[in-house]
Amino acid sequence: MSMAPPAPQSPYMLEKRVERARHRARRVLWVESAWSAVQWPLGLAGGYALSGLLRIPQSLPDTLHAFLLAGVGGGAIALAARHLSRLPPPRRSAIDRRIESRSGLRHQPLAGLDDLPADGEETALWQRHMERLRASIGPLRAGWPLLHWTLERRIGWAGFALALLGAVILAGPAAPSRLEAAFLPGVDDIDVPLPQIEAWVDLPDYAPGAPIFLSRDTTPPPIPQDAKLTIHITGARSGPHLLGVDISDVGVKQLDPGSWSFVTRLSHGGRLSVRSRGRTIGEWNFTIEPDLAPEVSWKKPPSIASDNPDVVLPWQVSQAHGVTRLEAQISLAAKPTLPPIDLAIPLKGEPKKAEGSFEADLTESLWAGENVTIRLHATSRSGRQANSAVEKLTLPSRSFHDPIARALVALRHRLGLDRETAAQTADELRTLAQTLPSSEKGSTLALLYAAAQLDDPLAERAKENTLGLCWAVALYLEDLRNTDRETAQANLEIRAAQKAVQDQIAHMQALGKDGHSEAEQQELATRMKRLREALDQRMQALMQRSMQLGSVIPDMGADDGSDPVSRLMRRLQSDAANGHSDDALKRLDDLSKMVERMRSATPQDLAQIAQQMHARMRAQAQKATLHDLVRRETTLLDHVQARLGIGQRNARDAQQGQNQDVSTMSTAELLKRLGMAPPPDMDEPQSAPPPQPPVLSQEEATAQHEQRRDDHAVQRALQMVARLLNDDIKSLTGKTLEGLTKADKDMHSVRQALASVQDGPAESAIRQVLKDLAESGQQMSEAQKGKNHGGGPLALLPTMGTGNSAQGGKGKGDQHQADSDDDDSEGDGGSKADRDPLGRKLGKGHSGADTDGTIPDADSREKAREIERELRRRDADRTRPQSELDYLDRLLKSY
Repeated sequence: MSMAPPAPQSPYMLEKRVERARHRARRVLWVESAWSAVQWPLGLAGGYALSGLLRIPQSLPDTLHAFLLAGVGGGAIALAARHLSRLPPPRRSAIDRRIESRSGLRHQPLAGLDDLPADGEETALWQRHMERLRASIGPLRAGWPLLHWTLERRIGWAGFALALLGAVILAGPAAPSRLEAAFLPGVDDIDVPLPQIEAWVDLPDYAPGAPIFLSRDTTPPPIPQDAKLTIHITGARSGPHLLGVDISDVGVKQLDPGSWSFVTRLSHGGRLSVRSRGRTIGEWNFTIEPDLAPEVSWKKPPSIASDNPDVVLPWQVSQAHGVTRLEAQISLAAKPTLPPIDLAIPLKGEPKKAEGSFEADLTESLWAGENVTIRLHATSRSGRQANSAVEKLTLPSRSFHDPIARALVALRHRLGLDRETAAQTADELRTLAQTLPSSEKGSTLALLYAAAQLDDPLAERAKENTLGLCWAVALYLEDLRNTDRETAQANLEIRAAQKAVQDQIAHMQALGKDGHSEAEQQELATRMKRLREALDQRMQALMQRSMQLGSVIPDMGADDGSDPVSRLMRRLQSDAANGHSDDALKRLDDLSKMVERMRSATPQDLAQIAQQMHARMRAQAQKATLHDLVRRETTLLDHVQARLGIGQRNARDAQQGQNQDVSTMSTAELLKRLGMAPPPDMDEPQSAPPPQPPVLSQEEATAQHEQRRDDHAVQRALQMVARLLNDDIKSLTGKTLEGLTKADKDMHSVRQALASVQDGPAESAIRQVLKDLAESGQQMSEAQKGKNHGGGPLALLPTMGTGNSAQGGKGKGDQHQADSDDDDSEGDGGSKADRDPLGRKLGKGHSGADTDGTIPDADSREKAREIERELRRRDADRTRPQSELDYLDRLLKSY
């Protein structure tokens, strides 16, 4: 069966197929010929890679490493370019032969496509021949390049492949890193130790605390904004750099050839990494707490106090890191352009959250009686500021009953608010000076001097001096109307001395560091001494007046400088000397309130203080009596225990001596000694009968009888004293102490037991009496609270010497030192000798074990260890009953 003739092909399509096949064959032949040309360049690059796996290039300095890499790479490229440029292009016949051989064509049909008839004429036979030739050409292929290897090259490349494989095996997981470091100068592989890094965060000044040290993989806690990050890197071959979170103003400093330091502020949270020579040597994810402005607001709207003309400012403020300053800014509603009055509100330290109510006397202000706006202004530790909502208020003004004083205050108000000129004010001052009585020469001269200052254009601070003189004269005239001349002059001297101290503190504050000089401190001390002398003169005059009226205050001790005014003055001077101007001004305000109470004191106030002091003396005498009762009852208890010790104590010691050897004790007894309950099925030995107490001699029995009779008489006397003390407390406080009532009954039981020669019941009854007296001490402290019952602070005067009980009014919430001391000393009347230096009870055995702070003595601890060792010895004895061994195993697991 003959094959069908192939389908005829278009000459044009066949030509395109042949052209594409020739193009592919040309490239294949070029690659085959180029293989021989690039073997040496490839060998050079492979040798460099092999040296990289052996860590040879990266061990060189970076400069030499770069030169070596450039030389190897440039040499390989140049050698390859030279050999490739010398390659001849493939010939047409070689290309056709490659296609024919790869396509399976016989008789070289590609060469016949270009043949022409010999005579140049294309006959039908020639055309038929060409059609059959074209039809015989099927798919044309060029094949893959065939790389020719000589025997020498095969051996060489095989050896190189083995060496490269061995280097990869030796490098292990570090092979990719070594190749990267070899071909990238300035990058280390993972076999190179990481540089040492030390990083820490210094907290900002507004959030003090210990530095936060960072390790390579630590997760830092939340950090306040603007904290300082410091990074020290040691052992780096080139300069590291920071990446990640937005960091501004990074300070970089090279400490030595291998050490660098980075310092920056952390303002934004995020991830921060430190990279050196292509590797991350430290990475942290920072969470930044923003430093927000403080939150300040009014708890209630500002108001006027109900019992005095003080302005009440209820406030509340909070900030995450503390508030350093809080002030009320008061502005005049009619003229908001005038500078506001900054009224500092004292804070306890630098609180993170605080609230309170501040009272201030603003009657001396020029804006008294005017409508004002008030807002709170807070400053945080970091310097951030915030304001509260604005509130409106009409400032209170002081009432004056003297007509000239009222006129002076009104004139001062108009001048201060620029509602009249200085010339008009001077004329009015001269007119008011003429209306003063002739006996008031000092006030007249003060007003005329103020008028002369206003008329003098060269006078310095004429307006301020005039305002101050008008207010001082008005207060003096008002005091003169209400009191005598001596009191008014004393109050005037106190105000002048107080103003001098205030001016000196403001002057020292304005000088800054220069205000701490010895001269300035000496001037402040002089002015404070003048103020103290003025206060003493006022008190002496007041006491003389009180004595004339028949009110005498008992002297409770010498003046040792421990009264509130002396302490406050010392602290004020210390704060001013150390530059704590805000604290000094706060203490000056407290001192001003004390001085104001002293200026307004009357003989009736001294009479009230006398009553309080008498009540306090009675209260102290009552406490001393109670303490004496406790002491004497303790003595009776010692006598009873001593009599019991002759017989019963010896018996108890004998009983304890029978079981001192733990090796002879039963397991149940050992567990009881350790304070543990033995299991129900554990056998307990029968207790031995207690030994009989020894018989007392005739002399010992007679001595005990006489002592017991004396104790009975003493107990009877103490019972009567307790009754009288209870009656006296009732007369002072109106309350009967239940503890003393129970102590009276228990004292009666003590007397009955002593009369019946029963020391055991007597000991129990005396212990109950001591508990009743301890309860009475607490009840007495509660009953004596209140100034009319001998408790609480004396309500008025702080400058009279009282020894250990200072007089005078303190702020609300303060408590008298003497009261607290007495409270501490009351109670069981026991000695403090049984406590360690930290105040914890010392005890033997189970004594004193009712508190968590009991410290066992050495004997108790040694006995416990001895019992534990015995329990372990018995647990090791496998001949014991299994139930007992199981129990001992469970018990000793906790050890």
